[in-house]
Amino acid sequence: MEHIVYKKSFGDHIFDFFIALFAVFVIVTTLYPLIYVFSMSISDPIAAARGQVWFLPVGFSLKALTTVLSDQKVLQYYGNTIWYTVVGTLCAVITSCLAAYPLSRHEFRARKFFTKFIMLTMFFNGGIIPTYLVVSRFLNLYDNRWVIVVMSLTSAWYVMITRSFFESLPETIIESARLDGASEYRIFLQLIMPLSKPIIAVLTLYNAVGHWNAYFNAMLYLSKKELQPIALYIREVVIQNSLSGFNEGELMKAEDILSLLQIKYAVIVVSVLPMLIIYPFISRNLEKGLMIGAVKG
Repeated sequence: MEHIVYKKSFGDHIFDFFIALFAVFVIVTTLYPLIYVFSMSISDPIAAARGQVWFLPVGFSLKALTTVLSDQKVLQYYGNTIWYTVVGTLCAVITSCLAAYPLSRHEFRARKFFTKFIMLTMFFNGGIIPTYLVVSRFLNLYDNRWVIVVMSLTSAWYVMITRSFFESLPETIIESARLDGASEYRIFLQLIMPLSKPIIAVLTLYNAVGHWNAYFNAMLYLSKKELQPIALYIREVVIQNSLSGFNEGELMKAEDILSLLQIKYAVIVVSVLPMLIIYPFISRNLEKGLMIGAVKG
C-alpha cells in the first residue's frame, strides 16, 4: 500500500514556529514562579535579602525550611490541611459518584428533573450571608472541622461530568450483570466503579487541589487557630506580611532576622510540594477522564 506523504508548506512551518514559541512562553511563565520561590527558600539569607536571587539559588541555606518545618504551629496547620484534603476529597468523590450514577440511568424517570435541578445550582446560590446563617445557626458547624468537608461536599459541575462518563460506558455490560441477577448496588460497586478510574482520578485531583488551597470557608467558619488550614497561614504570611510566631520572645541574631525574610517562600514551597508529588501518580488517567467526561452532554 502506497503511503501518502504530506509536505508542509512555508505557511505551515510559520504556524508551527509560532505554536512552539507560544508553548515555550507558557512553560516559562508557569515554571519561573515555582523555580524562583524554591530558589529564594534555599538561597543564602544575605543574597536573598539583597535581591540577588532572580532565577537559580545564590549560595545555599536550609535555615528557612528547617525553621518552617520545626515550628509546631506550622505543623498543626499542615496536619489540618492534610485531614481536610484526605477526608474532604474522599467524601466528595463518593458523593459525586453516588449522585451521578442514577442520573446516568435512562430507566430513572426523574433523571431529567434532578439534572435540571442540580444544574440550576451552577447559576444561582443563596449568597454568603444566608449560607453563613444556615451553617452557623441551624447546622451548628461553626468552629467545627467538618464544616470544611460539608461546604465542599460536591459540585454540580463534578456531578455532570461524572454522569457523562457513566453514560459513555457500554450499556451491554450493565444489562449482562442484571441478567445474571446483580443488584444496582453490586453493579455500581463491582462493575461501574472499577471501570471509572479515569473520572475518579479527575475528581480526586480537582477536589484535592481545591481543598489544599481553600481558605475562604475556613476564614468564615473557623476562628480557632488549631482548626485552620495552612492556606490561611500562607495568607497571613504572604499577603498580610506577618511573621509573628517565629522565635517569639527570643533575642534573634542577624542571621535569624535575614532568614525570616525567606519564611514566606519556604512556607509556599512546603505547601505546594505535596501536590507536585501526587500529580504524576494520577496524571495517567487524568487526560482520559477529562476527554470522556466532556464529550457527552
